[in-house]
Amino acid sequence: MSLKQSQFEVNRLEVEAKKLGVPVKRALYKELSFDLGRKWDSARTFVRGEEITSENTMGMWFRVAGTVSGKYTEGRNLAIRILRKRGIFCANAEGYLKWTRMGKIAQHGLFLEEDIPVVPTNIFYTKEQILKLKLQTSCLTGRQANFKQETSNKFGDWDFPIIAKHEKGYQGKSVKKFENWKQVERFLNRIDEKNLGMFLWQKCLPTRWDLRVIVLDGKAIGAMKRSAVGEEFRSNFSLGGDVEVWNLSEDDKNLAEMVAKVCGLDYCGVDIMKDLQDNSYILEVNRQCQFQGFEKATGINVAKLVVEMFLKRG
Repeated sequence: MSLKQSQFEVNRLEVEAKKLGVPVKRALYKELSFDLGRKWDSARTFVRGEEITSENTMGMWFRVAGTVSGKYTEGRNLAIRILRKRGIFCANAEGYLKWTRMGKIAQHGLFLEEDIPVVPTNIFYTKEQILKLKLQTSCLTGRQANFKQETSNKFGDWDFPIIAKHEKGYQGKSVKKFENWKQVERFLNRIDEKNLGMFLWQKCLPTRWDLRVIVLDGKAIGAMKRSAVGEEFRSNFSLGGDVEVWNLSEDDKNLAEMVAKVCGLDYCGVDIMKDLQDNSYILEVNRQCQFQGFEKATGINVAKLVVEMFLKRG
């Protein structure tokens, strides 16, 4: 974890573990160290200088591993490889080892491969590729008198507004909404083209709410509805979105559980959005999802269920 992230979740886990008589040791990634020796069987993992063994550790639960260099994500995965061989349960181990950093682009590729419904999405690597859509729209209309009006309402095959989101964004902070070509061009003028390929351009579904489903140990434990408030189009709880309990349909329950399974995740948050015809689309999966809003909306004790998963699997 980092000192600034996931404090609520880690605090809650510690409280619920104490109630169940399970001791918890909190640590920062920088407090990890390794002795890899000459052979794999002799590799060892330490926290604050104390070796982690099956005698003193039931399992490990990982939170966000930051830094641009990625040194902590690599350290996390190295710890997983060593500890699993010693019979220590590491939550989300399969998913972490498959994807050191599971960004939104990697997720979309996997979901499409597994026939999981996603919001129609484009990815571009040059500004020219995007601006060609405007030119193509003008050629399709063939009516010069209406050129300005019609091209301002189309983005390729979609109508404005459209959404662009950074593939490593979190809590909705990188999500942008464009109402017309003028706003798109303003964004393109500001951004360094070398970073353009990190954005997913998506059709904007007309609903202003989505669902957060938490899947734990293969089962969807519940869902909350997140609704955007006022002028804010994003529904994230961290951005002031309203949250309420949601009665999850069997189809959406199965969909969320399928996402967790194909991603190899023991614990995750699956975000589902609906269109006006009630079709479901997977927005993304968050394998280190926060749950403050979820516990508030649903009354489900997520932290206790996490501890119970360790008791069962450890």
